Amino acid sequence: MLRFAMRFQQFTAPVVAKGVEDTAFYRYNRLIALNEVGGHPSRFGFSLEEFHAAAEERARRWPYTMLGSSTHDTKRSEDVRARLAVLSELSAGWRLRLRRWHVLNKGGISRGDEYHYYQALIGIWPGEVSEDLAARLKAYMLKAAREAKQHTSWINPDTDYEAALERFVEQSLKNAEFIADVEATMARVAPLGRLVSLSQALVKVASPGVPDYYQGTELLDFSLVDPDNRRPVDYALRKKVLERGGNDKLHVIRKGLEVRRKFPALFQGAKYTPLYADGAREQNIIAFELADGTNSVVAVAPRLFAGLTEPADAAPLGKKAWGDSSLALDGRYVNALTGTEHQGPRVRLAELLRSFPVALLVRA
Repeated sequence: MLRFAMRFQQFTAPVVAKGVEDTAFYRYNRLIALNEVGGHPSRFGFSLEEFHAAAEERARRWPYTMLGSSTHDTKRSEDVRARLAVLSELSAGWRLRLRRWHVLNKGGISRGDEYHYYQALIGIWPGEVSEDLAARLKAYMLKAAREAKQHTSWINPDTDYEAALERFVEQSLKNAEFIADVEATMARVAPLGRLVSLSQALVKVASPGVPDYYQGTELLDFSLVDPDNRRPVDYALRKKVLERGGNDKLHVIRKGLEVRRKFPALFQGAKYTPLYADGAREQNIIAFELADGTNSVVAVAPRLFAGLTEPADAAPLGKKAWGDSSLALDGRYVNALTGTEHQGPRVRLAELLRSFPVALLVRA
């Protein structure tokens, strides 16, 4: 029986990997951010209550679980997925863009591959067209089409279809009207995606468990599936960023790890308590406390940013976004990310998030 179970486990893992992750996940492109190793494209997010229940169980039963948001095997990096998640909040405008882009980019590829391409382009858009961007997208789309096995495959490549796919990428990037429209789209999507990335970084570093950082992801990293996510890391750039004080994402990670080092017991099974904002912004805030009777930290990470901002806004901060909504805090806290102090019993979100998009509070 043991031998059967072991051989069965040896068999099922590669079947799932090749049948689901490396085939179905390249065919069903509704939102490719969902098509991730360990995930399922039908699971379109979950509620705050479900998030808190899972985090509380992890704190109680598995406090040493690894928290990995990007790995060598992810189909898209954490920051690409953060950008794509924004599209779920902008569905009406996104649908109009897709219709216009389909007219602008007439080519001999399937609608599924075309839609997949637009999402990949949005996910890694660097701000300008370059030879490097074109090479990355062509390599990615070739791999995606072969993995999907609908129009070509690794074993039976259709050279005509693959040539059409390469032409489509090249011609779209030379289409000035299309690129101008992409830039207009990214003027809205990229800032919101950055905010999602910062909230994701904070939740990861402040949650029960052990945060894991894949090479290069301490800065915003816009990588696709391997080999794109295994390019050399620019350590010289990271050294310069550290010398000048860091950037937003690195700042969250650095300060969060400092808090974890100073209060290790809080992240090794301390009591987890969900916190909810009042007023109209309850669904826009992920907040929780970790406490061990002596010390406590509170993480505050906004979510669903599109509804908090106007298209011209740089960040959803201040009275305009948060109104009079507040968060219950018992005592006096110092924000490890800004150094500002906040006194309970309630702290207004507009004040808490005035100078930085997320907050990590340590009881003073």
